[in-house]
Amino acid sequence: MEDGPTPLPFFGNLFSVAFKLRTGIPHHTLWRSWTQLYGNILGLRLGLINVVIVSGKDLIKEVSTREVFDGRPDGYFFMMRSFGKKLGIVFNDGASWTKTRRIVLKYLKSFGYNSRFMENYVSEECRALVRLRQSDVGEPILVNNMFNITIVNILWRLVAGKRYDLEDRKLNLLCDLIMRLFRAVDMSGGILNFMPFVRHVLPGMSGYTELRSIHNALHDFLRETIEQHQQSLDVNNPRDVIDAFLIEQIESKDQFFTDEELQVVCLDLLEAGMETVSNTAVFMLLHVVCNDDVQRRLHEEIDDVIGPLRAPTLSDRARMVYTEAVLLESLRISSVAAMGIPHMALEDARLGNYIIPKGTFILLSMFDLHNGGHWKDPETFRPERFITKEGNLIQDEWLMPFGTGKRRCIGEGLARSELFMFLTHILQKFRLKIPDGDITPSIEPNDGLSLSAKPFRVTFEVRT
Repeated sequence: MEDGPTPLPFFGNLFSVAFKLRTGIPHHTLWRSWTQLYGNILGLRLGLINVVIVSGKDLIKEVSTREVFDGRPDGYFFMMRSFGKKLGIVFNDGASWTKTRRIVLKYLKSFGYNSRFMENYVSEECRALVRLRQSDVGEPILVNNMFNITIVNILWRLVAGKRYDLEDRKLNLLCDLIMRLFRAVDMSGGILNFMPFVRHVLPGMSGYTELRSIHNALHDFLRETIEQHQQSLDVNNPRDVIDAFLIEQIESKDQFFTDEELQVVCLDLLEAGMETVSNTAVFMLLHVVCNDDVQRRLHEEIDDVIGPLRAPTLSDRARMVYTEAVLLESLRISSVAAMGIPHMALEDARLGNYIIPKGTFILLSMFDLHNGGHWKDPETFRPERFITKEGNLIQDEWLMPFGTGKRRCIGEGLARSELFMFLTHILQKFRLKIPDGDITPSIEPNDGLSLSAKPFRVTFEVRT
């Protein structure tokens, strides 16, 4: 087995993990400190489950590209959101994952995913966001949830054929639930994975009660959305992804697409689509507002390439090297998916000098990869690191914010487009400032399934 701290009988390393986390350090920092002690393949036993933390570019690439590590964990925490089964895209594997992913991508593309339609949706939502900020110009705005509904709207147009007002109370509550869910536990799945029976003894303390109520509320929303589609379905004229699924259900002989499958696919798209992009966009604002020089250079490039009159478009990206470098640096330094999405060994398999037993959970140290020694001064926000002396963009193979291999994120293209459009639309119109009297925001993240910025406020001033 891999090197790591000595496990106790039955509990494994749970107590030493819990003890360290009580000091307030995030999970990825703890894993990094142990990696420095024990090496790039760190073995832990958490309760009943073997967990391996893999660090370093080469090993992360190896795990991401070998079929034997393509599994997803079947821990209680991962299964409770999907009716106790492996469904959907994110936490599914094997033939069912391959089929679901292929069909979801087919439907997304047929309703405009990664096409000009998509750019129109993104532009429309950016304009709505700018209008909202124009209505409260000069006021200090808590920006941590600012992008949530914007991002849901872009995706939900394709999935459910609907957009919501940015002030919509119901959807704001739903987005808050997703944010709470992502902060409730880290990517290892916590105590509910390692000692699932604890939910019967300590439902509140184990987080079970909160997670169950959040999942129930999300599933209620999705069930209601799907039922509305069922009532108004025209099999000859699908309006969106949900319609296409329902028609597939009616026409398909193999009954592969159950109602539960459709619900979990929608849940995956809603959760994964919103949370990580929103958190990255907020970190991006954080670094822009804290670095006057970066903001000044962005304003100059936007003025040069786009000017003040027309709206930014995705075709501007090719000529906006500095803006693209700011996006890459935001993705690097924030690394919101700090440990990736866990993999699972489908069979016993060799990795480095170790045998990884079948069923082992494998976490990938993405935060460490993006904030380690390769980057020279990783804690400094320095977009120039992605620009050559000749002024071209560098695609650094150490940067993998969307993962790599077969399980690479299907939303990568959309996420990159959204971040570019958010940044250019906002900075074309506004100068960002830390409100008078507010302290400089912390760049230390909140821990969770994905990392998020601590609450901070920004004043949006109209550029003249």
